[in-house]
Amino acid sequence: MLQEFLASGTLNLIYAVLILISFVFAVITLIGAEAGDALDMDMNVDVDADTGIDLASVSPFAMAMFGATFGLTGLITRIWFDMEAVPSILWSVGVGIVAGGLAQVLFIYVLSPSRSSHFSLADDAVGREVEVIVTIPSNGLGQIAYDNISGRVTLGARSVDGKELKRGTAVTIEKVTGRVAFVRLVEK
Repeated sequence: MLQEFLASGTLNLIYAVLILISFVFAVITLIGAEAGDALDMDMNVDVDADTGIDLASVSPFAMAMFGATFGLTGLITRIWFDMEAVPSILWSVGVGIVAGGLAQVLFIYVLSPSRSSHFSLADDAVGREVEVIVTIPSNGLGQIAYDNISGRVTLGARSVDGKELKRGTAVTIEKVTGRVAFVRLVEK
């Protein structure tokens, strides 16, 4: 059954559909990002679970570039070079990974820094009214989060007066040391 699939034109059809899906994905992602910026919508999701896993953020354009390059390489190797299915798939995966990786590098080192402003974390955070996202124990470490021009900022947090601060509480950042903010309850 697999031999029949690989020998038929179905693989070429899959390559072509993958190119189309990748193109549509890139367009939808671009329109969605621009619409979100125009409407001032925050699409970030906070997860309170501390799994210890730090996954790299993969650009949607890198994924689209991988898919489009994979499909295009597959079609070229099958139609122009008359390559068999397995070598065609291997070439497609290899070239797709290279193109997707280059797109990710472009996104991280060229496009992303241009959206951020140049200020220190301490200068940006001090004086802000922010929300506790992980309860701060009386003598322990919790977490706070806020949005700035570069995106969502999450910091460890300690209470300056030793009071427990529950999740959802509004606090003011008094100082930042490293990645830990020292906060005080907002008086109402």
